[in-house]
Amino acid sequence: MAGLRTLAPELSALALSECNEQQAEREALIATLQTWIGKSPYLKARTDERLILAFLRRCRFSVEETKRRIDNYYSLRNAFPEVLCSRQVDEALLRQFDRGIHVIPARPASPQGPRVIISQFCKIDPKQSNPREAFKLLFMLLELLALECDNASVAGLFFVVDARDVNMEQMMQYDPFLLKKTFMLVDQCLPLRFAEIHLVNMIPSGQTIFNFVTSFLPAKLPWKFVVHKKSEDLYKHLPPEAMTIEYGGSNGYQAEALDYWRQKLQAHKDYFDEDAQYGTNEKLRVGLANAWATGELGGTSGSFRKLEVD
Repeated sequence: MAGLRTLAPELSALALSECNEQQAEREALIATLQTWIGKSPYLKARTDERLILAFLRRCRFSVEETKRRIDNYYSLRNAFPEVLCSRQVDEALLRQFDRGIHVIPARPASPQGPRVIISQFCKIDPKQSNPREAFKLLFMLLELLALECDNASVAGLFFVVDARDVNMEQMMQYDPFLLKKTFMLVDQCLPLRFAEIHLVNMIPSGQTIFNFVTSFLPAKLPWKFVVHKKSEDLYKHLPPEAMTIEYGGSNGYQAEALDYWRQKLQAHKDYFDEDAQYGTNEKLRVGLANAWATGELGGTSGSFRKLEVD
């Protein structure tokens, strides 16, 4: 099937153990899901085989679980349009990208390891942009990773959030409703898996705000979440070679990574221009409406009782 890549032996073994991926079966399962999408009148979803493969890997090749996640991914657009809709690759988005808010280093953590993403939210100008625009850009890049990178869809994502120089004005923009919807998107909808999230360089006064805005999340998270007192402690969890040179690693300069992914965004301009046609029409759904499509973002009550701190 055009578009599907052959995995290197190490990554193929990991895909089998972590994703239950049988190379000989994946084309037939992708075709099954493409047929299901075509026969679901309420659902307008992409049928790109690479994207569907990423969904299958995220769901350990359970077809029913994959259907649910695809449904969720497109249904949530009705409740989260500020992040999941109007995703044009235009000059405004590219100017924000060029600030270096999100950096994807050149190589994964290892040949069979996760992809690394570094988000530097201090680079958001609160007078010209906001966290919703930054999250929109982030999830566009994640969809490109699902399409382009087998390490991301097989081994997952290692997400580093650098809070260096983030001021209180910027932190106060991260309201609980935004973070609740973002959590639901990552946990229940995204075709990629976050393996670990690490927060570094948090200012002391920011810890109070951070604890408040995360207090709505479940006590048990589906990924490892660590807040580091020192940025150097990050290297207890991944090799320095996985990070960019600016962080003391050897994984290329941030400017090189930005140039590469800027070209990827521009190459997918038509892809994102087509994005407005995708979503769900709940009036055509047979049976119970998707709760997220009607704005009922339940299931995330609870307290953020424990953060692992280095």
